[in-house]
Amino acid sequence: MNIALLADIHGNYPALEAVLEDIRRQRPDRILVLGDLVFKGPQPERCVDAVRSLNTVVLQGNIDELVGKAYIQPGFAKSPEQEEKLRRELQWTRSRLNADQLNYLAGLPFQHTEPLGGGLQLHCVHANPYNLLDIYQPADEEDKLRRMFAGTNAQIVAYAHIHLPFVRYFRGRALLNTGSTGLPFDGDPRASYALLRTSGDHYEISIRRVRYDVERTVRAYEGSGHPFADSVIQALRTGSRPA
Repeated sequence: MNIALLADIHGNYPALEAVLEDIRRQRPDRILVLGDLVFKGPQPERCVDAVRSLNTVVLQGNIDELVGKAYIQPGFAKSPEQEEKLRRELQWTRSRLNADQLNYLAGLPFQHTEPLGGGLQLHCVHANPYNLLDIYQPADEEDKLRRMFAGTNAQIVAYAHIHLPFVRYFRGRALLNTGSTGLPFDGDPRASYALLRTSGDHYEISIRRVRYDVERTVRAYEGSGHPFADSVIQALRTGSRPA
């Protein structure tokens, strides 16, 4: 079985379009989406509709909850200034989505387990098995990263949230991060997603990077009134976290 996993689209429709085209060429049996469809990018409405049209499992990311429920989670904003910025962008993003799209984001599930055959299972979350916010980085100590397997017997756990793709193995189990389709933070502006191939009880995980027309995304900000377009454009061009 072949599974494509993508996440952290963040309203970047040209990047999503390029990734879906690359996925089609890989001919996977399933596509799974691990959350954060909107925010930062200029076309949240197109991203929501495109993901919904896949008719597949889509998990709720912290931003999906934020936007869908108009709810800033405790601890998300690290300062009053950051909270004010979140509120401004939240208002802008919600203004681009209709009630049906907002309800869709608000109702997405927290986690999903996918049987792969051969006794293998894949468990998927957005950020971690406990909540939508806490961060697990590739350089974290093994004891911390092994917590990502809490509550599951799956051999493979996939997550997103940190916008940094990686694969790490723990005594017969694998932890993978898809990286970000729409807003990479690893210095590589290409879109990222993961491909999992299984045969019996064997599996192979690869991270795929896909070039897309970044300037097409930049042009989509024109006339949008996005409150932080300049900082996001710089991040998209450099593959870095927005200032």
